Amino acid sequence: MLRRTIALGSLLAAGSAAVAAAAPAPPGVQQVLAGILSKPLYAHSTWGYEVVDQGTGQALLGQNVDQTFVTGSILKLYSTSTALAVLGPNYRFRTPVYRLGAVRRGVLSGNLVLVASGDYSFGLRERRNGTLAYNNAPQIDHNYADTGLPGPALLPQSNPLAGVDQLARQVRAAGIRSVRGNVLIDDRLFQTYDGWPDGVISPIWINENVIDITTSPSAPGRPARVSWRPRTAAIHVVSQVRTVTGAGTPLTVDSPRPGVVRISGRIGAASKPILNIWQISDPAAFARTVFIEALRRAGARVSARATGANPTALLPRSRTYPRSARVAERVSPPLSQFIKVILKVSYNRGADDMVCLVAAAKRSRDCIAGLKTEQATIGRLGVSPVTTILFDGAGSSEYDRSTLEDFTTLLQRAATTSWGATLHNGLPILGVDGTAAANQKGTPAAGNVFVKSGTRGATSPTDGRGIFSAVTQAGYINARSGRKLIYALFLRDLPVSPDLHEYIQADSDQGAIAAAFQENY
Repeated sequence: MLRRTIALGSLLAAGSAAVAAAAPAPPGVQQVLAGILSKPLYAHSTWGYEVVDQGTGQALLGQNVDQTFVTGSILKLYSTSTALAVLGPNYRFRTPVYRLGAVRRGVLSGNLVLVASGDYSFGLRERRNGTLAYNNAPQIDHNYADTGLPGPALLPQSNPLAGVDQLARQVRAAGIRSVRGNVLIDDRLFQTYDGWPDGVISPIWINENVIDITTSPSAPGRPARVSWRPRTAAIHVVSQVRTVTGAGTPLTVDSPRPGVVRISGRIGAASKPILNIWQISDPAAFARTVFIEALRRAGARVSARATGANPTALLPRSRTYPRSARVAERVSPPLSQFIKVILKVSYNRGADDMVCLVAAAKRSRDCIAGLKTEQATIGRLGVSPVTTILFDGAGSSEYDRSTLEDFTTLLQRAATTSWGATLHNGLPILGVDGTAAANQKGTPAAGNVFVKSGTRGATSPTDGRGIFSAVTQAGYINARSGRKLIYALFLRDLPVSPDLHEYIQADSDQGAIAAAFQENY
C-alpha cells in the first residue's frame, strides 16, 4: 500500500505510525484530542485516528494508522462498497411469480412459484416516493429490539406483508382464481447460509425474517397484553408474561416446538411497551405460508395446505422460467436505497445479504464466494489483504480486522468511482439522522460529518461488566474551511459497567473529536 505523509502534532504518543511531520495539527484539534485521550476512562484502552485530505489522499494527522483493530460495523463500508461496485447503485430486485401449468376458466392446473430475489425489505420499508424508511437515533431498528437500547423500534406505517400482497393481487389480476396445485418458493438464487453471527441469510425475506412481538402491561397480577406481526398460520405466539408492581424482568423469547414462539418474564405496570423479536429459522417455508394466505386474501383459492415445508422437490430443474409463464413481478426501489438502510441503521443481516448477492452475481450460490469477491474488490481500491481480514459482511465477528489506513484509503478511492456518491450519501449524518442523529446535535459539525460507526462488545458472566473490543468511526467531513476530509477513529478495549455509560461517553467523545476535525481544518 502506498504510504502517505502524516502530519503530526506534539501530542502523539511514542509508537505512533508516523512517517514524516509536515505540519502540526490545528491547536483546536490538539486540545480536544489531549483532553479526551487523557481521560481515566481510557487508561487501559488503545486509540487510533487518521485525517486525510479527500482530494489528494495526503494524511494530515494520524496515530496507530497501520495497526490492526477489531472493526465492528464499519466493516459494512467494505460489503456495501462491493455490492455497489458489482451490482451498481441502480440495480433493482425483481421478484417474479410463474405458473407451471395451464390456466383454463381461471383455474391453474399446476403449481405457482415465487422466485426469490434477495430483496430483504420486500415492501416492508417502502414509501410512496420510492425510498426506503429507517429510524433515527435514539429510535432503533426493529432488528435491534432485544438489545436494550431505547425505542420505539418499529417503523411507523410499515407493512410486513406489502411484498406478498402486491404479488398476490397481480396473480389474481392475471386471471387466476384458483390454484389446483401447490405453491412453491424458489430460493435457489444462493444457498441459505447460517454460518455468520447474525443468523440465517436467505434469498426470501418477509418482515426481514423476524416476528415482532410487542408486550404491554395490564393490571398488576394480570397477564400482559401481547401482540405480534406478521400474523400468520406459520407462527403462533404464546405469552407467559405477567404484569407486576415495580420493575419487571428481562423478557425472553424461545420456541418450545415448531410453529410456536413463547415469550416469558415480568413487565412492570408502569412500563412502556417492549418489543422483542424472533428470527425465522426456515424463511422459505414461512414465506410459502404467508404467500398462500396473501393469495387467499386477494380472492384466489389455493387447494394446497398453507402450513408445512416448502416442497422443493416440485421445483423445476432449471432456474430459468419462460417469460410467457410469468403472472406477477415485484420490482424494488434501487439498490442505493437498500445500501442507505444498511448504513443508516447498521443492519447486520442486510450487509450479509449483500455478500450473498455478490456471490450470485458472480454465478455462485456460495455466500463465502461473495466474501472472497469482497476481499478482491476492496483490494483493488487499495485495502491491504495483509491487514484487513474478513469473516462476515456485517462486522459482527470478533475476528474481523482492519486498519485506519485501509478504511481511509477505501473511502478516498471510492469517492472517485461512479458509485462513490451513493456510498457517501448513504452514511448516517452526525447530528441529523441514522445512528448518528443524536451525536453532536446542534453543533457546527452537525450535518457536515458523514459517518459509519461500529461496536463489538461482550458481557462477563461474573458481574455483568463487560468489554468493548471496538468503538469505531469512519467517514467523510465537510470541513469549515471548505476542505473535503476523510477520517477514521478507532478505540479498542473499553471496560464498561452494566449500564454501559462508559460506551455512551466514548461514542460522544468520538463525535466530539470528529467535530473538532470539522471545525478546525
